[in-house]
Amino acid sequence: MNNIEINYDNLKHFCDINDFVLISEEELKKENMYKNFVYSTNNNFTGMRVYPIDMPVIMNKEMWERLKLINNELKKYNKALKIYDAFRPNVIQRIFWDNFYETHGYHDEGLVANPDKYGGHNIKLNAVDIIMCNIDGTDLDMPSLFDDFTGKASINYNGCSEIQKLNRELLIKVCSKYGLIVNKDEFWHYTLDILENMKLNGNYNIESLIPKEVDKTFILSDKKLSL
Repeated sequence: MNNIEINYDNLKHFCDINDFVLISEEELKKENMYKNFVYSTNNNFTGMRVYPIDMPVIMNKEMWERLKLINNELKKYNKALKIYDAFRPNVIQRIFWDNFYETHGYHDEGLVANPDKYGGHNIKLNAVDIIMCNIDGTDLDMPSLFDDFTGKASINYNGCSEIQKLNRELLIKVCSKYGLIVNKDEFWHYTLDILENMKLNGNYNIESLIPKEVDKTFILSDKKLSL
């Protein structure tokens, strides 16, 4: 597995020209929001680290503003947001795409986006993966774990406990209030209503949505990933 290196000299410029924000640990703490970038560990569906250990939280400015509103509303319930993924360079999307095929023997664009079409995480109006947690950051009982590829991840799954269902529905309800659209097959995956209204049917390979200078900022090197 090759390593992904970040050109930090170009990172701020990359964010500026693509209308992204870099969200620091201090900013997350200020908002009482949390981060669990499992792709920076080997505890994810690929079984290996695919993000740099220091992978920053990067997302569209509009998405960040809405997440802050959602998080403020969740505080009324003594709950908060935990971010599992935000903007994802397409070079990493291809790693996911290839790994899923190697593991399962087939491609499923509903579970892992086709990098040739781009996916919601790989574009300027990026998707986010978020799960609701307790106000202190401890995990809540949800119908499934993150990146569960079974029916348990569906927003319509009813084989869960009542508290799991209530937690899932609260997250979906508050996100919907502020214009985030849930993926029906992944209760943690949300896109902006702006993107939904464009009706691109999951094919985002159009110039206006593809981030500029991404290949200058996230570089696939020949170095092996260290655990």
